[in-house]
Amino acid sequence: MKSLSFLLISFFFLTGCARRGSVNEMHVAERMRAYGCVSCHTIPRISGAEATVGPPLDRLGSRTYIAGVLPNSPENLSRWIQHPQSIHPGTAMPEMGVTKSDADEIAKFLGSLK
Repeated sequence: MKSLSFLLISFFFLTGCARRGSVNEMHVAERMRAYGCVSCHTIPRISGAEATVGPPLDRLGSRTYIAGVLPNSPENLSRWIQHPQSIHPGTAMPEMGVTKSDADEIAKFLGSLK
């Protein structure tokens, strides 16, 4: 009976069922590549994201501010990812056409980097 329980728990963990609400890093990596994030930023756990045009995004979840102007929260980070120019006109970060759902997922991933 113990081995059956172990197998079921292992199955749910490995398939992601036990991690409801977690970020699918493979999907986030694909979206970050598609939007060009990796062209400017070094991003931990995203292969190929080693650029130095923009700031590195390591430990973003531990930072107090986003771009030095917005209090760091998932909602604000998502807004920044979608519309940086409306928040800080003239910033080097361009508008990339990121959808709300993609921005929310990317923000959740970046917020987990502590």
